[in-house]
Amino acid sequence: ASGFTSYEGGGISYNIPYAKRVTLEKSIRDWQYCDRLMGMYEEHGIRINREPFGPLTGTLIPPFISHSIAIIEGLLALEQGVKSITVGYGQVGSLTQDVAAIQSLRELAHEYFQRYGYTDYELSTVFHQWMGGFPEDESKAFAIISWGAAVAGMSGATKVITKSPHEAWGIPTAAANIQGLKASRQMLNMVNEQKFPPCPAVELEIELIKSEVRAVLNKVFELGNGDIARGTVLAFEAGVLDVPFAPAACNAGKILPVRDNTGAIRVLEAGAVPLPKDILDLHHDYVAERARFEGRQPTFQMVVDDINAVSHSKLIGRP
Repeated sequence: ASGFTSYEGGGISYNIPYAKRVTLEKSIRDWQYCDRLMGMYEEHGIRINREPFGPLTGTLIPPFISHSIAIIEGLLALEQGVKSITVGYGQVGSLTQDVAAIQSLRELAHEYFQRYGYTDYELSTVFHQWMGGFPEDESKAFAIISWGAAVAGMSGATKVITKSPHEAWGIPTAAANIQGLKASRQMLNMVNEQKFPPCPAVELEIELIKSEVRAVLNKVFELGNGDIARGTVLAFEAGVLDVPFAPAACNAGKILPVRDNTGAIRVLEAGAVPLPKDILDLHHDYVAERARFEGRQPTFQMVVDDINAVSHSKLIGRP
């Protein structure tokens, strides 16, 4: 009666990045209850969209981490009868990686939903504009907002979550949010018919992300022995699922991401995340290339530099 049509969040994506002491068992169970309510509405002909929160902590999140969690939350919702799923992703700033991420997310979600026997569902994608630090200068902030809108449009994302030129100052005003919306709409209007052309770099990145996600999800499902919720809890306990820079006590916090020499997010330290050796070696090669270029070792200082880079008007945290 109120017109409620969609909601964002999930037992993982609204717990791990935000809460310290809420157990995954509780948050997943609570969200299963919410999803079941949505499933009951669906049974009565009222479709409500379910949107896992893609950006997580919004800080150097490798696409395979957010993809894995989005797919898990999508499956948990489908189990409860939800029929409309929007899987999300937070912009990292690398054109190649961002385009590959949206395209691979859509394909992987279909792959895993159908593997588990779900065919009667609607799937869409949402692209969150840059969720990290912003420069204080509004002109520079508008550049970041417009870049996010352009990449979202060229990647074929269904929906875009926009930012405002006041991100560096705190909670934006309504007027600032409108400015961000207008800038994004202008850019989207200009690129709507300009889909990113196929290219080897994007295709390679798509295949890399798919291999990473499959390695992680296969282990999660193995741990759960058919129970996705249980597998998720055990995966976090084991560090198989690990979100960078998250406050949750149940998150291992051992994975350490960093940018490569082109700005894409790579894995500096994997912790217990089960990436195959050949993929880990590839990540290390990418990072080593940057280290040679900058004439320094890939250490935590490089990670810190990357976290602060965009707010300092760069993408890569060069010394």
